[in-house]
Amino acid sequence: MAAMEPFTGQESLAFSIEKSMGALRDLEAVVKRMGDVQSATRVDANTLKLVVRPGFSFIRGTMRTTVTCTETAPQTLTLVAKSEGIGMGITVESAMKFSAVSAHETTVDWTACVTERKGLVSAVGQSLIKAAADKVLKDGWAAVRTHLESTEG
Repeated sequence: MAAMEPFTGQESLAFSIEKSMGALRDLEAVVKRMGDVQSATRVDANTLKLVVRPGFSFIRGTMRTTVTCTETAPQTLTLVAKSEGIGMGITVESAMKFSAVSAHETTVDWTACVTERKGLVSAVGQSLIKAAADKVLKDGWAAVRTHLESTEG
């Protein structure tokens, strides 16, 4: 299995750096706004366990996912999502660096890497995984924005 290129991007959020980072730390609120999540249980302040039914043709059934969010450096959050399903597993690590543009605008430079693929998903082509990741990333950032907008006031 060839190593996958990391996914990278930049997001602009119309909120302060504190509020933007807080939204990403609030894993429960963000995942509530994502369609594929069937249930979520808080393990501790930084960890959430999910049951996800992905809408991808190459993944059938549900996946048990553990997501951990930690501040690994000043203004940097790291998310690790480890998912397992029948006969497969995948781990994704993402680092997000937050920069204040102004008092009410934040830029997030992010990188996400698939660090492990096991079982059936290891045979899936990189183009399918990239397409699935693009959907998850788009939905995830939309959920973050929706959460931020719902807490304005």
